[in-house]
Amino acid sequence: MSDNRFDMLEFGDAKPKTEPNSQVFKSADGLQVREGAVAQQNDNGTWFNAIGLESTESHRHVAKVWQDKCQSLETFYNALKKQAEGKVDVERQESAIRLKDATTLLDGTPLTKGGINSLRMFTEIPSSMISFMQERGYDDEMVKFINDELNRRETEWNNKGKDAREFRVRTRLDDDGNQVVRAIVSERYGVIDNLEAMEMIIDSLPSNAMKEALASHLFNDGDDMYGNLLIPDNMKSEPDSDYGVGIAFRNSEIRNATFRVSPFLFRAICLNGMIWGRQNSDIRVNQRHMGKIDRAELSEQVRRAIAVALTQGNDLLTLMGHAKNVEVKNVGNTIAQLSRDNKLTGLQGKLWHKGYLESLQESSGHVHENTAFGIVNGLTRSAKEYNGATREQLETVASAILAPAIDADLQAISKRWGLISERAKALDEETVKNYLYVR
Repeated sequence: MSDNRFDMLEFGDAKPKTEPNSQVFKSADGLQVREGAVAQQNDNGTWFNAIGLESTESHRHVAKVWQDKCQSLETFYNALKKQAEGKVDVERQESAIRLKDATTLLDGTPLTKGGINSLRMFTEIPSSMISFMQERGYDDEMVKFINDELNRRETEWNNKGKDAREFRVRTRLDDDGNQVVRAIVSERYGVIDNLEAMEMIIDSLPSNAMKEALASHLFNDGDDMYGNLLIPDNMKSEPDSDYGVGIAFRNSEIRNATFRVSPFLFRAICLNGMIWGRQNSDIRVNQRHMGKIDRAELSEQVRRAIAVALTQGNDLLTLMGHAKNVEVKNVGNTIAQLSRDNKLTGLQGKLWHKGYLESLQESSGHVHENTAFGIVNGLTRSAKEYNGATREQLETVASAILAPAIDADLQAISKRWGLISERAKALDEETVKNYLYVR
């Protein structure tokens, strides 16, 4: 099987029903449901999930007893907002960051265990050594070793004639309302805080998600968070599907984990939260806290991963099926216009146009000539010429230009491409040539 997640868009028009798209969702190890078992109502209208436990109409696949143990997404979001109020980041010179004692910086600010560990990570001291000294009460020795290592680090840097560095000191309020240091990170640290991460997820969901989605399997200590969001069945493109939709998430504000969004499908969740018949999506987000982070691009990745989950991986097939019926006469101009809109280089535009021309020579003949499908198909083909971030960028552009919304119909897609085509007519000939492939 190809590793290009858009290859599936080039085959067939039929939208799979009930079963998730096997090219997007893979079966995961875990508890399985007997064949033929589905969520259903009894004669009294009460819902039961695929393992026979009472559920509800809004969350048919989740045992009611487990639903009662979850939080609403709104409650969880409000808790994150409250925690964010006491969080402050300050910049400090590297020379000022030293330990006064085993739990305090020189300026008197207390450190959490996470704060101590983040400081240790700037040294070569193994975490097991710190744990040993803390357990045995060798506090003075620990302070000496860490400070000596930090001094050595700074001296080696200064001896290279480089400018002094700064640390970002991340603080929050403890349970008593006191400011504590929870992490010390370098200037290269990429900030994605828990509230911001959750807002990206929420913005990718329908508006009623705040009230109806359930926050499940939660952990949140103000620094690290992880858990699942269980999406109501009425938010899926196929509400009567045999599968429920979950969004696993994880983030750390103190260097313990990446920002990760991993959609999955499931047949049932039982009384104690065990997930039955789980299938994991290959389309996910895993953003390291490193360097300058493009928030717009990251938000788009989250939106796409969740949109695919809400349609069980079938949305792209459906939209591409519509796109085969959308005529675009000025293909060259349109590719040039879309290349400019999405800040692609001239070479990338030429490879896009080359991919379009090559797709017309496939066994299916010229049936996709002068169509939105043919244009997007050309871009997904050209993406195979690249690796890493560039390939991801081109594939993301392909999904973004396809349709105005994940549930768009033929009329809406036609209107969208009509507007693009009209704008493209205004491009001058020289500009268009910069993006066209010449055989």
